[in-house]
Amino acid sequence: MPGDWQSILKACSEGRCGGAEELLKEACSNRDMCIRRGRSAQSRYEWIETIIKRGVPDGRSRLILYVISRYLVNVKGLSDDEALATINDFLRASCEKHGNCGKIYQSWIRNVIRHVRRGGWKPWSLDRIKREDPELLHIIEKVLGNG
Repeated sequence: MPGDWQSILKACSEGRCGGAEELLKEACSNRDMCIRRGRSAQSRYEWIETIIKRGVPDGRSRLILYVISRYLVNVKGLSDDEALATINDFLRASCEKHGNCGKIYQSWIRNVIRHVRRGGWKPWSLDRIKREDPELLHIIEKVLGNG
């Protein structure tokens, strides 16, 4: 078998990948051992998309800092301008739907985006929010209809 892998890797490096599918089927005759089980990135982060669309009555800065900016920049791969525009959509939704219209400076948001991109940090999960900021989790659950 190791010889088969080496020949397929060599062939693929030359642009000829014939036989790779058959070899993988043979190597992974038990598909459950080879297929990664777990939620897709889309379903894992669906709650963040909902929060962006619905806004929140409180906790906007914390969500921008620990969740939304990290999701937009390091998961979705948006440019700084696209991330800023989406965060502004979130702020607008928070104001229109929840009356949470206090000023959050654009310069602060740009700074957060820049540092999040440099750090490569992923957004906090709901489990981490539960540990680090239970009050924020309660706000999120209410907005999502889970609380």
